[in-house]
Amino acid sequence: MKILNQGVVFRLEKSFFAYQAWPSACVDENGTVYVVCSGLRAGHLCPFGRVVLLKSRDGGESWSLPSVVGGGYLDERDPGILYLGGGRMLLTRASHPARNYENDYLDWIHGDSGDKGVALVREYSSLPESDRAGGCFYRFLYDYGEKAGDEKRIPVHTPHGPVLLSDGTVFYFGKELYNADTFSAFVSSDGGKTFSKAGSFPYPDGFNADMLHEVHCAELPDGRIMAVFRAHLEENDDYFTMLCSFSSDKGRSWSALEPTGICGSPPHLCNANGRIILSYGRRVPQYGIYAREVFPDGSISKEEYKLFDGADDDLGYPATVMLPDQTLLTVFYAKYPGDEKTSILYTKWTLE
Repeated sequence: MKILNQGVVFRLEKSFFAYQAWPSACVDENGTVYVVCSGLRAGHLCPFGRVVLLKSRDGGESWSLPSVVGGGYLDERDPGILYLGGGRMLLTRASHPARNYENDYLDWIHGDSGDKGVALVREYSSLPESDRAGGCFYRFLYDYGEKAGDEKRIPVHTPHGPVLLSDGTVFYFGKELYNADTFSAFVSSDGGKTFSKAGSFPYPDGFNADMLHEVHCAELPDGRIMAVFRAHLEENDDYFTMLCSFSSDKGRSWSALEPTGICGSPPHLCNANGRIILSYGRRVPQYGIYAREVFPDGSISKEEYKLFDGADDDLGYPATVMLPDQTLLTVFYAKYPGDEKTSILYTKWTLE
């Protein structure tokens, strides 16, 4: 493995809205890279987050100014982006219900954004119930990100969004947030215009909704779908690991969970010209962004690559894309050296 370059996608200095987090990425047929994140935030939990989009036309060497592509009243979190072809992308995101901010998170919000954040939460009471409900959403971006379609609801969410299977199916496996808290697979055979439920993932004995989160998927060469879950199996809430499951029938049924033994999460799987790259963050020493290769049978390499050396535990959510020259670009959130708040950063690298 060789690191070619490291740099900044989106960073604001000395700003109230300097906290940027939870990116996702895709690349089009022209080599343009698109990154979305929950940006213009005051902190990890605040009411100000908006989905913002940035573009690079030179392989990550320079980036556009951010443009806001979200449109909700509540905090917009954990966006995903999937390129569908012809300049069209599928954008996903989630928002906590207003009641969570009003009843459960107010002290945390005050710590992250002070009186300004609390004051905005107080205004939630004036919203109609449909806007207060929060939930999971998706919309299309058209004309290579220049236009946005109307937002629609979908029962599931996962940070990096759906994946595109080899037969053209849009496959969205995520958690039914704010409802049953079960994992379900939704599929679309018309490019994301409509989705239907394929099946659910039942919690195994000894597991519950607090232990499994933020899943991501990839299609293996044999057609099976590999799902990797963020798992909390220890009392230390900063210690994440990952568990795997496999489906041979497009999400209608799933195999038993298998441990990876890896310290780190949440996962992102990149299908890079026949090679699958698993990237993840580590929020305990050694802090950082890491990656491993997934073999064609779904087993994970023991060799670990460190892509970024973190300063503390406020980092992660990497997403990797392959560029036309076969190099890899991994975006993630972490603190730029010397900063108090997090930015969207990148590492450009190659396996060779």
